[in-house]
Amino acid sequence: MHPKFILFSSPETPLIGTFVYGMVFQHKDLVKGYGKVHGGGWYKKDDDARTMTLYGSSGDYGAPKLSFLNRIPEELRGYRFFYSPIWGLPGGELDLTGVEWF
Repeated sequence: MHPKFILFSSPETPLIGTFVYGMVFQHKDLVKGYGKVHGGGWYKKDDDARTMTLYGSSGDYGAPKLSFLNRIPEELRGYRFFYSPIWGLPGGELDLTGVEWF
């Protein structure tokens, strides 16, 4: 199992991407129901530093389209999000202004 994430939107809200993450074998294991996946990758969650670093690109869905990072689970409120296209390299901080916490 590996730490992976996707950005998923439902047919009812096609322009709103929900951040879905978990320990899975393949990115497609994170898809719940019918909708569109706007890419994905791997993540490193650091609870002590309260950071979530997103890396790379999904083999199933391609690179994350970060403009679809619109909804994030409430348990991650207060975390700073970063993105780097390459695992292990420092990433740039993502602007979470306007993100809906659910």
